[in-house]
Amino acid sequence: MKIILTTIIALLLTINSTFSKNFNSKFLFTFTLHDEYELFNSINLFDIYNSSNKDPLIKKQINLSREKLKKQNIELLYNFSSHLLNNISILVFNESYKINKKNVLKQCKKILKIERKISKRKVDIKECRMHNEPYFADWSMYRENESSYKKGVTTQQIIFLYKKKEYVITSGCWEKCEKTKKDLFSMIESIKF
Repeated sequence: MKIILTTIIALLLTINSTFSKNFNSKFLFTFTLHDEYELFNSINLFDIYNSSNKDPLIKKQINLSREKLKKQNIELLYNFSSHLLNNISILVFNESYKINKKNVLKQCKKILKIERKISKRKVDIKECRMHNEPYFADWSMYRENESSYKKGVTTQQIIFLYKKKEYVITSGCWEKCEKTKKDLFSMIESIKF
């Protein structure tokens, strides 16, 4: 029985690893995510763009990424089998502040207030709470709301502080938002510095 159980566990781990791949962020950490995702950043975008699929939807996705990358120091992850505009973005800032259970809701409201000033669109928080991953972070929080910028889009975000840097990992989804949320959480759990 013990041999059968060990074999099943080994098989499940092998199957799981065939559906995921490791990514190296330009922000000096690694993570694992489903193998349908592609990582775009200012380092690799043009290589991917020049050798990419001929599919016009994928070309549109890549062009949108290229425009976003020109404006910000950001990394973008797209799952080409998902909705055209579903994505996960990675931003990093030099920061040092504390979030805890007492002030997490205040922080979520502060973020929305900033977004409202830019977008002129009032949305409400769906979820705002402390998060337990990544385990090594000084603190981590999760927030979710309808996008302040585009109707019909859901913003799911994990923000955490580690070594005086604020990591902002955001998924924007139009469809399949539960899957995108699961991917976001899986990514955060796998981060290694």
